[in-house]
Amino acid sequence: MDYHHLLPPSSVLVPLRAETKQEAFDELFAGISMLRTLDRIHGLKEAVLRRELEGNTGIGHGVAVAHGKLQSLTDIFLCLGISMHGIEYGSYDGEPVRLLFVAANPPSMQGVYLHMLAVLSRYLHLAAFRERIIHSEGHIARVLLHGALDTTGSGYAISA
Repeated sequence: MDYHHLLPPSSVLVPLRAETKQEAFDELFAGISMLRTLDRIHGLKEAVLRRELEGNTGIGHGVAVAHGKLQSLTDIFLCLGISMHGIEYGSYDGEPVRLLFVAANPPSMQGVYLHMLAVLSRYLHLAAFRERIIHSEGHIARVLLHGALDTTGSGYAISA
């Protein structure tokens, strides 16, 4: 799968200064230019917040993947906020979130979207990979994430 169109230059916000989940969503949606330019930005934020009410999207190890579906999208959408201190998110493991992804997809791309999340999840469970992203500038975090997505799960060097 080719995911190079995901995470364009303006899609990583470092540092995310928010301390709560709501503050983090507000900061991401205000601070990432591609979020501000989406035709239906309010629809995306509402979809993400609605999904969050159904169940917490903190997946553990300081990572959350807030997500939603939007009929008006024509492609998968992904952005990332990186917090140095952590966000109180209510994750099942109780850890504050340091990597907050916002992802969305049109219903017609559900299979591709789930594949992307599975590949990303495989790498985000590796402590060394998470730490490299947390301690990287935005453009380096993008390179690391693109590398992980390009591998589809094999052969990517995670060395510190």
